Amino acid sequence: TTTTTTHSTNRKRAVQADGVTRGTLSGITTVHVDPGSTRRPPSNVGSRAVATVPTVGEAIALVRELAGPGNPKRIVLTPGVHFLGINGTLTLSAADSNLVIESSPDGQAWLSGGVPLGKDLQWTKGERGVWSTSLKGRLPAGTTVEALLRLNPHTRIERARYPNANTETAQWGYNSPLRLNYSFGANETIEWLRPPLGGSTPSMSFFDFSSLPNAAGGHLIKNDSAMAEYNTYVGGSGGVCDNWDTSDGQESYWCSNKSAGGWAEVDFKAINAGQLGLPVGVKYNASLRPGRFQKYANAAGGIIHAWHSQSWFVNMWEIVSHDLAGDAFKFGRGGSQGGRSWCRCDQCAYAAPWCNTKEGDTRLISGGWYIENVFEELDAENEYFYNVTTETLYFKPNATDATNPSEIELVVPVLETLVHVAGSPTTPVHNVSIRGVGFRDSTPTYLKKWGVPSGGDWALYRGGAVVIEGSESLAISNCTFRRLDANAVILTGYNRDALIKGNEFHFIGDTAVGLWGLTKKFDGTDGTQPRGTKIIGNFIHELGYREKQSSPVFQAKACQTTIQDNIFFNLPRAAVNLNDGFGGDNDISGNLMFNSCRESGDHGVINSWDRDAFLTDVSGKPSLDPMPTRIHSNMMIANYGASQAIDNDDGSSWYHTTNNLFYSADGFKMDYGGHDSRYAGNLNVVLPYDGQNCLNIGGFKPGHGDTFENNTCFVFPCVDGKPQSACVDQVSGMSQCDPTINTVRGNRYFSQHGNASISCAGKLQSLETVQREYGIEMGSTHDALPSTAEIMKFAQAQLGFGDGI
Repeated sequence: TTTTTTHSTNRKRAVQADGVTRGTLSGITTVHVDPGSTRRPPSNVGSRAVATVPTVGEAIALVRELAGPGNPKRIVLTPGVHFLGINGTLTLSAADSNLVIESSPDGQAWLSGGVPLGKDLQWTKGERGVWSTSLKGRLPAGTTVEALLRLNPHTRIERARYPNANTETAQWGYNSPLRLNYSFGANETIEWLRPPLGGSTPSMSFFDFSSLPNAAGGHLIKNDSAMAEYNTYVGGSGGVCDNWDTSDGQESYWCSNKSAGGWAEVDFKAINAGQLGLPVGVKYNASLRPGRFQKYANAAGGIIHAWHSQSWFVNMWEIVSHDLAGDAFKFGRGGSQGGRSWCRCDQCAYAAPWCNTKEGDTRLISGGWYIENVFEELDAENEYFYNVTTETLYFKPNATDATNPSEIELVVPVLETLVHVAGSPTTPVHNVSIRGVGFRDSTPTYLKKWGVPSGGDWALYRGGAVVIEGSESLAISNCTFRRLDANAVILTGYNRDALIKGNEFHFIGDTAVGLWGLTKKFDGTDGTQPRGTKIIGNFIHELGYREKQSSPVFQAKACQTTIQDNIFFNLPRAAVNLNDGFGGDNDISGNLMFNSCRESGDHGVINSWDRDAFLTDVSGKPSLDPMPTRIHSNMMIANYGASQAIDNDDGSSWYHTTNNLFYSADGFKMDYGGHDSRYAGNLNVVLPYDGQNCLNIGGFKPGHGDTFENNTCFVFPCVDGKPQSACVDQVSGMSQCDPTINTVRGNRYFSQHGNASISCAGKLQSLETVQREYGIEMGSTHDALPSTAEIMKFAQAQLGFGDGI
């Protein structure tokens, strides 16, 4: 086990006695970390100091002292697992600048946020193949054992739950055909218990930038969205919104009575009523699972996981009491993992056929749900339960495991953060590089307070296995992130020119890479945001098994980000989520993304929002409009629950989407207040047919329309039992067929019958009619669908493979 001790006085004496000169070394001061070694005092090797210590924490302190301020230094980790759990997070400050932390050439080193339990546990075999052992004195005080893993092979042991499932692989959102194997149906609740009425109103902000004078000052104005609400900044905090973290002066868009967008009335009505639309308990239907919950001797400490009704996010709560007579669980901590309230029956009855719409039914609607961390549910192989009061671990091994569990080396994650880079805008940590290191075994964070970073639908926890704040030119390269139960890497506040390159992230509980900046309400000109981040050549898959509303890359109040040459797949929600348009100037190119939205819908492979206006200086001068975000030369497959490859949702503006290949995807969408975007040179294969198809844009103000030009779009026939008469070869829809507002031209359409119908100002018309009557789609053509082989040639040409067509 790695331990960390300072021994500062003794170490200084040893260094001085060995004659090592500090602060003037021309080489790189190097400290090796070998958990199995004894401390070897520093010695001069050529022009550099070299030492060996058993712990990473001790190495950081020693190399800092030996090298002196600002000088280059290096820590080399021996192969194997370095356990940080007993002594805590590794914290790097400005004094640790110009530091490299890397694995030895002999093999990969892993940093673990866990504590190994060793092989000397005294196990007792009980009923049903369940073994037990005392963990007294083995874990930090207060540890609840929210996760349990094997050391080698590095696999998960499931917390006792019902229905039984593999948490990492079970798909149970509304888009998952086997969801009822792993969760209760939404109809198995009688009622989700609502908080009492009369909660206090949040403190709210509202700034309108549509005319002068306004709070942005000078001559700055934002009046370019056809939805007036998106020419404003709104937010709120406190009151009934204390459910979310609003530290650092941040606000939630959904804690305002002026929020807008899809189902915004659900949120602002909840705020106005002083009754948040999130439950404080659940009354279950005991008749559907006779005796299931009544057998619980003590459900306190159990966890309820429940989907939002439309599978936008999952909420989790800790059970504090169980009313056996009333068939109800009461909740304590949790509930802030999504950014929004739930719908009620009188608001979204379509989402719950069991709602009684004739009698003013105000019950909350959920999706599926399950329960974990209850002793009586310890009934399947590879499950465990930990009794916090008695400090007893119960474990049911697999039939193929050793006869006695003492042969299995177990690890208990106890750290939320393994590495914390802690600088500031005035004293940043600069030029730190972490190379070839593995990160594993961090704790879940879903019961802590999450925040709502900006005007998108998502919430996020401001933390993770690696937390970076106040950095410049930091690099994480060729590392492996595996079985981390929350976020993997979070850049928060001031960060410049970070590089996340060539890493693999897999089996991550929440988001892989999150960027989350700070503003003073609408004002982001102080620069306390991640800017210039490069996320290049990463391999990210199998994530979001804790919070389903998670992505390989999440961005809020950050800008000038490069997302390039990555592979993202097997995801519950979007592959990239841009929660706002703050600053813009992002570049997304050369990526392969597929198998997103596997458990959810109403999303794209890339999803964006831009509901709040922000003042930034990215263009070189203050502006309320972002610089364009460029999305080009990517291949995206919008299968599972994704609809578009890119869902430019509420307010999304200034997107330049060019030269991409989109399969099983609708084309350009911009129908809720977005504007000033360009979609050109893309190849779309629309499957299945749904009427939106190649182009679906809403209304714009003059001078702020969109451009859709030189695209190739294949529209396949109806599937899923729809009658062929419904397939009218509709290729697009525009609410304004006005060439002075939108530029639509030079496109090639291929469809089942060789026609191209366009919904123009609400009327379905042929391509020729639209060209003749409105003067749009000039130079565009239509034809019948070619063979699969011909379509493949189009795709190869788009990707630059072979001769193509």
